[in-house]
Amino acid sequence: MQVKEENMDRIQNHPILGESPVGKSVTFTYDGRELTGYEGEPIAMALKVNGIMIHRYTAKRHEPRGIFCDIGRCTDCVMVVDGQPNVRTCITPLRAGMKVETQYGAGAEPFPENAEDAMRFAKDERGLHPISEDAGKDAREEKHS
Repeated sequence: MQVKEENMDRIQNHPILGESPVGKSVTFTYDGRELTGYEGEPIAMALKVNGIMIHRYTAKRHEPRGIFCDIGRCTDCVMVVDGQPNVRTCITPLRAGMKVETQYGAGAEPFPENAEDAMRFAKDERGLHPISEDAGKDAREEKHS
């Protein structure tokens, strides 16, 4: 029996999910691009087979993260799935038509392109939100007094 090359990157027996199902081929979108995977396989596996290894960027330092533990314990593989942020893609089964997006901090909105725009954003538990020009002004004035 020959093994298709595309299956070489797939996990055959996941430590948490068990034996990987060989479901029907389905399409889903990743950041607006249409990709294919097998129904029921972890989203992260379908992304990996399609060459996608970065799932999110950290809020503070904007560093890329991807699959780390692959058993749902860490948060390196979290992405925005069907509008819901913080979905652990290593243990979430793929379904036809899913909309998967790279996560930036705590949401799907990309970080600002330049430092000036970035200064107008602050991260809180709900994601990235614009802050006023004089936010933190009192603290800065105290520091320089």
